[in-house]
Amino acid sequence: MRCRPHSMALVWISIGLLISSVTPVRGADPEINQWLQSAVARNWVTNGGNLTNQRYSTLKQIDPTNVNQLKGAWMTRLKRSGFGTKYSAEATPLVKDGIMYIVTGNDDVFALNAKTGEILWQRWSWIDQKISLVCCGWLSRGLAMGEGMLFVGQLDANVVALDIKTGREVWRTPIEDWHNGYSITSAPLYSTASSIAASPAANSESGDD
Repeated sequence: MRCRPHSMALVWISIGLLISSVTPVRGADPEINQWLQSAVARNWVTNGGNLTNQRYSTLKQIDPTNVNQLKGAWMTRLKRSGFGTKYSAEATPLVKDGIMYIVTGNDDVFALNAKTGEILWQRWSWIDQKISLVCCGWLSRGLAMGEGMLFVGQLDANVVALDIKTGREVWRTPIEDWHNGYSITSAPLYSTASSIAASPAANSESGDD
């Protein structure tokens, strides 16, 4: 039964990121915390848009009168990362201040100019291509953002933090050994105790305890 340890690993990741976000080594990110609690507009800083996970944007540029006029603006090839039949692309890009951040099925991370598609930097995961105990296929469901970093959970069961400006690795924490049947495909969630308490989703469920 490998699914149960896999699920436990994901729980540990969520707890670990929550603990690290309230540890006073780095101050909490007030800007990201505000966006996590607000209606989504020009910045999309977490999987699902904000802590309500409604995947809804308040932007008004697209409406029923012009939606049929939409067309592609640009296409960028991510240097063959995640290119092949074993990989899937399931991650929702994050966007902050005109820069788009995306992770591929090989856990490689790219920063793009959101207007042009120009690659600003890339970070290669160099994960072992012999990994055979992957729960849901070779994929990543997204990134988290906070305190000047991007966070990614890798198929080799490592959680990695990257400098958001350069893609340089800041830290790496092994959750388990992939040889034991562990992998990470879920998008991490950056948050703090204050932002969780203030979120509409948290407040709506407080009466259930």
